[in-house]
Amino acid sequence: MDFKEIKGKKHYLYDSVQEFRIHHPDVQLNEQWRKAKEDDWVLTDDENVCQILKCYSLKIHASEKYTRCVRTVLGTFRVDNLNAKMLGEDGIAENIYTFSRTYKAFKEYKKAGLKPKEFVFARYVAEGVDISQAYAKVFKKSKSSEHIANSANKLMKKDEVKKMVKEEIKKVLQDEGITADWILSRYKDLAQVADKDSDKLRSLESLSKIAGLFDTDTKQEQLTVWSGFTSEQMEALNGGNKTELIAHKEKESE
Repeated sequence: MDFKEIKGKKHYLYDSVQEFRIHHPDVQLNEQWRKAKEDDWVLTDDENVCQILKCYSLKIHASEKYTRCVRTVLGTFRVDNLNAKMLGEDGIAENIYTFSRTYKAFKEYKKAGLKPKEFVFARYVAEGVDISQAYAKVFKKSKSSEHIANSANKLMKKDEVKKMVKEEIKKVLQDEGITADWILSRYKDLAQVADKDSDKLRSLESLSKIAGLFDTDTKQEQLTVWSGFTSEQMEALNGGNKTELIAHKEKESE
């Protein structure tokens, strides 16, 4: 048994159902944490027990969709991310308010030589927000649309910002199960039937650009914007016939 004290109150993580029952013999236990309500005690994916401290909706950037999130002493989790596991063996989270469970992200921007607002801007862009909209969200005192557009483009030219955007995109892709090895394996599978799967091949090429798998020496700056997969895109990548390419923009370098 372990606990995290939040605002003077102890919130516990139990090692097993048996241990939980010693302290809460009559409390109902929800075995499906993805469907649990706030204050419910839930069974983790490795059969530890903790409590849902908060449930809330999170707007998915660059879309009108919302996803449900739950917060526990083990961290914060998106219930629609089936790759995410709530594991008691990971221990109490350093930072329960983030998906990473740590303060690593806040340390990274300092290490990368970014100012806090530049870091937030990079994360918005990585999540699919248009660069001008991202700039306006972060730098709220900006007035004219022309100033916002010029400043956003200038910020995107900073090597530190471009590097952070690329790293953040990789994290989003990894959450979706998309890795460099996965892309290469799909290329190999499609190589023999490229004429029949040209749409899927183009989707993979877009994914490769997003993941930074291939670097080019062209005079174009690839500004790839990730806005998440639709069900149709996932169907196409997994063998279906409908394919909508991942959105990306190309901006001529000056």
